[in-house]
Amino acid sequence: METLTNASFKNLTKTEQVVMIINSGEELMSREEEGFIVHLYLLSGLFIELWYESNTNKIVNVESTDKENITRNYTEMNDLVKQLLRN
Repeated sequence: METLTNASFKNLTKTEQVVMIINSGEELMSREEEGFIVHLYLLSGLFIELWYESNTNKIVNVESTDKENITRNYTEMNDLVKQLLRN
C-alpha cells in the first residue's frame, strides 16, 4: 500500500475513510461538542476526527485535523498525545 497522505485520504469516499479508520487507526481520545461526540484517531501519521451525533451515534463527519487544533480542542490530553505532538 502506498503512503497515506492527507490528500489521498480526502480523495476516499466517506465510507472508505471510516472503514480505514476503524480497521487501521488508533483511537487516542474523545471529546463532546454541542450535540456531537468527536473521536480522535491516529492513522498512518494523520490525525483524523470522527464526528458522531450524540443522540443517534451516527457518524456525520470525517475530517483530518492538525496539531494546533488538537492542542486547542483536547485540553485534557494524555501523555501519549503530548508525545506525538512533540514529534
